[in-house]
Amino acid sequence: MSGIPESELLRANGEVKEYLTAEQAGELAIKVEDDRGSTVPLFSARETAHMADVRDLVQMVFTVQIASELAVLTLAVMIAIWSPRALAMAALCGALLTGGLLGTAGVVSASGFDSAWTEFHVVAFSNDLWQLDPARDHLIQMYPEAFWLEITTLIVTATLLEAALIGGAAAGYLLLSRPQHVPLRALLAPEVAGPAGHSRPKLTTPNPRHYFR
Repeated sequence: MSGIPESELLRANGEVKEYLTAEQAGELAIKVEDDRGSTVPLFSARETAHMADVRDLVQMVFTVQIASELAVLTLAVMIAIWSPRALAMAALCGALLTGGLLGTAGVVSASGFDSAWTEFHVVAFSNDLWQLDPARDHLIQMYPEAFWLEITTLIVTATLLEAALIGGAAAGYLLLSRPQHVPLRALLAPEVAGPAGHSRPKLTTPNPRHYFR
């Protein structure tokens, strides 16, 4: 359909990945050899401009992710010093919240991924360069909607699994470290230490009436 050998598309895919993750990158200019043996540009000017927008979005996500991880790590250390149980409770609440949000998003996406994917592009990009023609544009031929559905499913599944592991570990710690229940009678009549570290019952207070019989 694309008129380009699979080996050339695989090589181009590696260049796209490098372009998106590199700290500094110029304009994306990938040339491939088509089925007729001619060397041609892989992407049109519209596709190249959209990829620049995608790269800006990816770099912003990386920056936010690093900042978030540093903030969470700092907060975790502070809470752990103050109270490990408070940290475990915060981790459990975060895992439950993550699971709830991703679960809801997963149900919505599964019931209408087309509209959800379109709405994402409308919110994420300030132009319509993402509206490409599957019959002509190689970018959407290499990365069709089915590809993004599969990637989204994998990311959501992996994140849910991570949240389940963190929530399970936090819940286990809270159960194992919960304070021991002390009976009320033991608080009202505590034992008094005797000789050599042995304990003996606390002496009963004498009744004054015993002395006036």
